[in-house]
Amino acid sequence: MLRHRILFIDAYDSFSNSIVALLQAELPVTVESIKIDDARFVLNDEAFFDHLDGFDAVVAGPGPGHPANAKDVGLIGKLWNLPEEHLLPVLGICLGFQSLCLASGANIERLKEPRHGIMTMVDHCHQDIYADTGRVVATQYHSLHVTLGQKSSVDDWGSSSQWEKAEKCPELVPLCWTSMSLPNGPTLMAVRHERKPFWGVQYHPESICTNSEGYKLMKNWWNKACEWRSQNRAARPVQEVNSEPHAEDYDAVDSLQHPAAAVQWTQMDFEQLPDLALIMEMLQEQGVCEQPLLLESGTRKGKPVNAETGRFSIIGLPLASSKQYRFSTLDRYMEVASNGNIERIPLEDVADAFAHIEDIMLSNKATSGPSDSPFWGGLIGFISYEAGLQSIDVSPVGANRTHPDLWFVMAERSIVLDHVDHVAYLQTVRTSDDEWLRATQSLIVQLTETPTNTGKSREEKLVARLTDGPEEQEYCQKVLDCQANLRAGESYELCLTDQSTLRTSAEPWTMYRQLRDRNPAPFSTFMRLEHGDGPGISIVGSSPERFLSWSRSGKCQFRPIKGTVKKAPGVTRAKAEELLASPKERAENLMIVDLIRHDLAGVKGIAKVDVPKLMSVEEYQTVFQLVSVIEGTVKGGSGISALAASLPPGSMTGAPKKRSCELLSEIEGGKPRGLYSGVLGYLDVGGGGDFSVVIRTAFKWDDEGDDWHVGAGGAITALSDPEAEWEEMLTKRESVLTALL
Repeated sequence: MLRHRILFIDAYDSFSNSIVALLQAELPVTVESIKIDDARFVLNDEAFFDHLDGFDAVVAGPGPGHPANAKDVGLIGKLWNLPEEHLLPVLGICLGFQSLCLASGANIERLKEPRHGIMTMVDHCHQDIYADTGRVVATQYHSLHVTLGQKSSVDDWGSSSQWEKAEKCPELVPLCWTSMSLPNGPTLMAVRHERKPFWGVQYHPESICTNSEGYKLMKNWWNKACEWRSQNRAARPVQEVNSEPHAEDYDAVDSLQHPAAAVQWTQMDFEQLPDLALIMEMLQEQGVCEQPLLLESGTRKGKPVNAETGRFSIIGLPLASSKQYRFSTLDRYMEVASNGNIERIPLEDVADAFAHIEDIMLSNKATSGPSDSPFWGGLIGFISYEAGLQSIDVSPVGANRTHPDLWFVMAERSIVLDHVDHVAYLQTVRTSDDEWLRATQSLIVQLTETPTNTGKSREEKLVARLTDGPEEQEYCQKVLDCQANLRAGESYELCLTDQSTLRTSAEPWTMYRQLRDRNPAPFSTFMRLEHGDGPGISIVGSSPERFLSWSRSGKCQFRPIKGTVKKAPGVTRAKAEELLASPKERAENLMIVDLIRHDLAGVKGIAKVDVPKLMSVEEYQTVFQLVSVIEGTVKGGSGISALAASLPPGSMTGAPKKRSCELLSEIEGGKPRGLYSGVLGYLDVGGGGDFSVVIRTAFKWDDEGDDWHVGAGGAITALSDPEAEWEEMLTKRESVLTALL
C-alpha cells in the first residue's frame, strides 16, 4: 500500500498515541513521532527544517502547560515561522492550536470554567476542514482559550462577525465555535491561517466521546494539505509499506529456543466449592506450603461478586527453593533469591527489570494445561507506584531502599477455583510431581468431608487503632492546589491520594479473614512475601478494580474505575446511576478512558483499540462505581509489554500522566505511595496475566513494627468540591478500616 508521511510532534500528552492511531486509520499515511524537546533539533533549526522536508505534513499535538512557555511547546513554536522553502501543511491540536493562534497575534486567557473531559456541541462554518460535516459533538480538554479580539458575549452568538477575521489577528479565519458554557461565553474551537497552510482545532478529535463528524476534520485537513502541496511543492516519493500497521515490528516467538514446560494437573468437580479460607489454612497446617499466595475472587452466597472479572480464585504454592525476583528503583539491581542464595544483576532502570521478567516467563513457557484455568503456574507479586514513576521518567521521591518496588515469586504449584462451574484445578509445572497432586487432592477431599472445621482464625478478636491520617483542612487545601494547576493548564485531572496508619499486632491472616467477610471484592488478596535478606511484607486487600489482564492469545483488557457513590439508606441503583451521570463523574471516567486508550495504542503490536463498555455502573459491597472497559490484542508480542507501557495506573495519576505525576509528587509532599496505587497479580506460564490496582488494601513492612498503611484518594477535576472530595476519600478508606477496626 502506498502511504504518505506525517510528522507528529508530541508535547508529552497522554492522548498522543490515539491521535497517531486515528491518523493512520483514517488517512493513507505513516506517522513518525518526535518529542517537543528532541535533542537533535531544539538547538539546531537547520537540522529541524531539513527533517521536516522528509514529510508531507505535520501535526502539532496537545499537551500540558501554556503556549507562551517555550519549554511547554518546544519545537511546535518553530513551525509558525518556517522559511518559505521549508513550509508545509500543519494541523495544531489543543496546545498546538493555541500556539498557532498566539504566534498569529491572538491572546491566551483562562476560561472561567475549565473544560476537562467535557463534551460539547460546536457550531462550525460548513467550509474548509468542516466541508460536508454534520452535527459535531466534541470533547474538550482545556482551561485556556484563544481570544481574537471580537465581541464574545452570548448575545453576539450567531452573528456574522463570529466568522470574520478580527482586526487584531487578520491572518486567522475562525472555523468553529462553541457556546455550551454560559460562564465562558462563545469559545473559539478552530481556525485556519489566511496565507499559510496552517490549521488548528481546540477540541480533541481522537477522544472516544468525539463523534465521527467531529473527527471528519482529519480527512478534510488532509485533503486541504494535499491540495496545497500539489500547488506549491513538487511531488514527494510515496512509501510502499505493509498494509498492517506495525507489521514490520512483530517478533514471532520461536518456541524451539525455549522448550515448553509440561503442566501436570487434576480436575476436581464439586456441587459447592469448599471455603477457600479453609483450604488456605489446611495447606499450611498440613505442611503443603508455608506461605501460600492468594488471589481471591470474593463471593456472596457462593456466587462471585462480579463473574465478569471475579470468576477464578488462585492459590500460588511456592516452595522454599522457589525463585524470588526483587527490584528497587534506588539500587537498580534485580535480586534473584533461592535457597538462601542471592544473585544481584545490575540493571539500568525498571524497563530492564520488565525485560528480565519477560525473559524469565519465556524460559518457563508452557503450551498445554487446562484451557479453562487462567493460571497454570508462574510469577505472583506486585509492582509499586514508584516503579511506575520510573517507567515514565519521573524520579521516585522518598522511596525506601530496603523495600523492593517489584517483587515476584515463582509458584510452580497452584490451585485454581472456578466459582461459576464449581471446579478446582490442582496444577504443577514441576517434573515428576504426581505424588503431590494425589496427596493434595486427598487433603481437599478430607476437608470437604469435615464441614465442622470452621477455621481457628474465625474466633480471634482483632484489635486495631488508627494512629495517623490526613486532616480535613490539609486535604481540602491539596484539592485546591490541584485545581490551581488544572486552571493553569498544567493538567486535565489529578488523582490526589493520602495514606493512613493502622496499628495492630493481629495476625495478617486474621485481618484478611475479616476483610474478605465484610468487603468481598473481585480482586482480594493475601500475600506474605519474605526472604532472609531484607524486610518482608504482608498484604491484605479487597480491590474492586482490574488494571490489566491479557489472555494467552494476547487480548488485553483494562477496566478503570472512576466515579464513586457510597451505599446508604435511600441510595438505590437508579439513584446511583443518576448521581454518576453528572458531568463531573463522567469527566473523571472519560479522561482515564482516553488516557488508557493512548497507553494501549502505544504498545508494540497493537493495531486497534476498542471500548466495548463505556461508563457503566457496577455495584459492590459498599459502593456503586462507574466502570469502563478498554481492549486491544497484542499480535506477535507479550502482554508484559502492555503492562510495562501502562504504569503507573492512569486511574491513580490523572492526565497527562507524566506532568500529573510530577505535580502530585509535589502536592503530596514527596511521600512515597509504595505498594498503594501500584499493581498486583500474576504472570502465567501459559502466556496470560492479570493485575489489579492496589486500592482498598492494607500493607505492612516488617521493619515498620505493627504499622499498616491504608491509602485512599480520588480524581480531582475543575468541577470538584473540596468537601465532597474529602468525603469520597473517607468513603474509600472506610471500606477497609471498618472491616478491620
